[in-house]
Amino acid sequence: MHSSLEIAILLLAIILDLILAEPPSLIHPVVWFGKVIGFFDSRWKRRNLLDVAAGAFFTLAVIIFALALSRIPSLLFQPLYVVASAYLLFSCISIRSMVDHAKGTISNGINAERVQMIVSRDTSRLNNHQLCSAVIESVAENFVDGVLAPLLYFSLFGLSGAVVYRAINVCDAMIGYRTPSYERFGKFAARIDDVVNFIPARFSVLLFALLNPKALKAYRYSIKLNGHAIVAMAHTLAVTLEKPGYYTVNAGRLPDREDIEGAISIYWKLSFISVVIAAMILGLRAWFLN
Repeated sequence: MHSSLEIAILLLAIILDLILAEPPSLIHPVVWFGKVIGFFDSRWKRRNLLDVAAGAFFTLAVIIFALALSRIPSLLFQPLYVVASAYLLFSCISIRSMVDHAKGTISNGINAERVQMIVSRDTSRLNNHQLCSAVIESVAENFVDGVLAPLLYFSLFGLSGAVVYRAINVCDAMIGYRTPSYERFGKFAARIDDVVNFIPARFSVLLFALLNPKALKAYRYSIKLNGHAIVAMAHTLAVTLEKPGYYTVNAGRLPDREDIEGAISIYWKLSFISVVIAAMILGLRAWFLN
């Protein structure tokens, strides 16, 4: 693919994201991935030793579906090809939607119900500082999952890279849990998600460090792979982030509403940097290939 077309696809996808935030659920490829893995999950009766193989098979089925979907634009004439590719890339990133969700949690104080919409933990038992922490952690994690990683994979491997990454990410989010029901069934999804996030999670720390060098302290910690972004965000804001019963990142005072606003500001800046980096990689690829 010519680099100018790839850059056009990238910029059009970003414009769509900033204007629309998210595609409608009915025509949202990432929602489709969730429905497919959810369909398999709901119909597979746990059989212990077979669960690992079944979970791997179903996850690979979603990945193959994502790969096939990413190839559809190449069958179209060039103008439609650019639009269709940009739409698929747009569906894989979530800049404005994350900002909107984060802002929604503090539209009238800190709203536990709104926080529950963007985190998996039970927010009914969290105090205000813990609710603020949950939102900030979600913003940090989404920077890797919803911005940096898909843009990196697009710039390195084309549209298929971004779409397949998001399919893997969705499978992990749906079944990659360490619970009796998912420990075996979701093992493959969790491990492959670890692999594809290994470099983006660590690279994110360098980007946080552009805003605050103290973010480099994240390399000393390993909550989980995306935990690097959480630790980097904590040190960038100089606040303590906590998931009760799991981890605590002691990097300063307890967070409040203003720190959520600070995290959103950081998110905007890092998203802009990520787009620039993706465009630079596309340009360098074209230069080396020529």
